[in-house]
Amino acid sequence: MRLKSASKEKQKYFLDHLKGLFENPHALIPRCVDGGLFCNFNSYLKKIDAVSQNEAYDKFSKSPDQLLSGLSETHRIMLSDSAALFGMLKTQFGSIEYAKRGNTDDTVMAGIQHYDDPLWRMLAFSSIAKTKGSRIYSSRNFFLASCKNSSPGIDFFKDVLSEEGIQFTEDNGVIVIPGNGKYMEITHLDSVTFRIYENSSANTMHTLLKHLITPDIGKDFRFSSDFLYELVKEIPQNSLGMYLAGKINDRTFIREVNDFRVSDAIKHGYFIVGEKSYRSADEFINNEQFKYVPHDIMKDSLDNLGKGIYMDSFSERKVLETVWPNSGKSILRKMFPELPDSDLNSMRGSPIDQIESIHERTRVKDIKSGIEAASWSPDSQYLIDILKNFFTHGKEKALREAEKGSGQSNTRKAIFYAFLECVGESRNKEWQFSDTDRDLSWKIKPYISRILESGPDIISEQMENIKVFIK
Repeated sequence: MRLKSASKEKQKYFLDHLKGLFENPHALIPRCVDGGLFCNFNSYLKKIDAVSQNEAYDKFSKSPDQLLSGLSETHRIMLSDSAALFGMLKTQFGSIEYAKRGNTDDTVMAGIQHYDDPLWRMLAFSSIAKTKGSRIYSSRNFFLASCKNSSPGIDFFKDVLSEEGIQFTEDNGVIVIPGNGKYMEITHLDSVTFRIYENSSANTMHTLLKHLITPDIGKDFRFSSDFLYELVKEIPQNSLGMYLAGKINDRTFIREVNDFRVSDAIKHGYFIVGEKSYRSADEFINNEQFKYVPHDIMKDSLDNLGKGIYMDSFSERKVLETVWPNSGKSILRKMFPELPDSDLNSMRGSPIDQIESIHERTRVKDIKSGIEAASWSPDSQYLIDILKNFFTHGKEKALREAEKGSGQSNTRKAIFYAFLECVGESRNKEWQFSDTDRDLSWKIKPYISRILESGPDIISEQMENIKVFIK
């Protein structure tokens, strides 16, 4: 504690302020919400009433009760007409000045001398909170206490949030700090519940603690979150400690809790998709849509992963990217046993790109090997190559390759024009072709069209019909 002297103006203001306390000493005592025959706060009122009319506060000077001894010392300060030395008390919610006198606990003295301040007046009862388990609640419109572990009620907490400028709504008796996403519920003494959404930038818990004194925060407040609760129930104590101390806000706290639960669930081998969870790879595979990798191969890869997976929504791509570093080559080898090692080692891109690339190579290879058409001239080979490109790589590549070789002979120009007509790409290109080109193209067009419609199996048959037009 640091002491400093005060100006006469400041002393006068302070002493006038203390006179208000002794004109109405009941202002110091909160209303107990559950007091009975042995209520600490009713007892204080009786003891103060017994001395207040004669201002015989000296009777409390040697009391072991910090509040009563502090009240006596404060009365002496007022009567002395001097408060030359002020102490500075630092708390997690700020610093306050008070007149130092006697051996009374500094916190209690500061609370007594700030008897009308909605925040600091609670400090007068910090000692009995520790020794007698009492709870104190204070806001601009409420000054309450409890001897029997009772909550002050929802209206008190609503007043606190309004005073602190925190937006809220009420839903069936639950105070909701609005937002979206996942949420945390905080319940006070099984009475008042707060539902706080993860995008809240406030520090709701730190704000509440600012307005109450309790001997046991952990006993008074229960924290719960449905997120992955069936898998992981714990809340990380380091994050909770920082949250209670006001070092992190609602958003950070809730996300750290969620991240902790995700990490723990993954470590224990659980597979999580949004709010759904699976306790084994087999259950995961049987309930989600895997289409790129057979289930038995996928199960082996997930079992070998040694941990679980979390994702907001199902993505086979993400699953494959997770297992690929350890099992990628094994998956490809099991799926494509005939794939040469050189091709396997040359695979690049994402797992799905690699799988699709191999499927495409296999498809092209199968189509090419299935096309049995013998050419009899360079021009006939040109037509066969166009048809093979069409069935293996698609229209666009077939058009590009066909155009490259179309200028080598008039017959090829006619073949190219017939192909353009068949695939609907001849518009605005007629000028490139002569009447002779078009005459020949019309003769072979029906056969090319028939091949494109029916597939590569009839290429050989239709080439025999085209042979009379192409030398």
